[in-house]
Amino acid sequence: MLTNSFLKLTSKLRKENHVVDFVATISSAKSILVFMPDKMEDFRIAQKFVHEIEKDFPAAKVDFCTNHSYQEQLNFSKEYGTIFVTSEDISPLGLPKRKLQHKIMATNYDIVIDLNQDFYPISTYLCNKANAVLKICLDEQQREPFYNFRFRINLPMNLEEKYKKLFRYLECFNIPKTALN
Repeated sequence: MLTNSFLKLTSKLRKENHVVDFVATISSAKSILVFMPDKMEDFRIAQKFVHEIEKDFPAAKVDFCTNHSYQEQLNFSKEYGTIFVTSEDISPLGLPKRKLQHKIMATNYDIVIDLNQDFYPISTYLCNKANAVLKICLDEQQREPFYNFRFRINLPMNLEEKYKKLFRYLECFNIPKTALN
């Protein structure tokens, strides 16, 4: 609870209300950071959609951030940058230590996609440290202050269906740069 309160307070202090050109950001993204789910069952489902990210953002450099214990579960068809999070990277308060924060801040990401279904303080904190123009997550009440695009589905559906809808939606807005000019 203390961690959640701290995150909300820092979010209010950093609150930036600026308009994001969603279509331009999606279609011109050069670097994307994807937070894989922390729960193993959700991780396995999310892993099926890595090819969707590759298809939707073919020109972008994609990095993944995931729990170190899932390293053997990774079966990407392509080489990606991967940031592994270990227990040594997390402070006693449950937030990322500076070393992990600096790994995230070392790249200027255009888009961050958090595939955690529920509020997860580590990915939420790192998402804000990434300073990406567009921060995407599945809709969840506690996430409101931290992400500028929360994908909401009003119908009850399983996580796999939510991911399908999210990536179908993102694909609709990924217009080639030449078409924007």
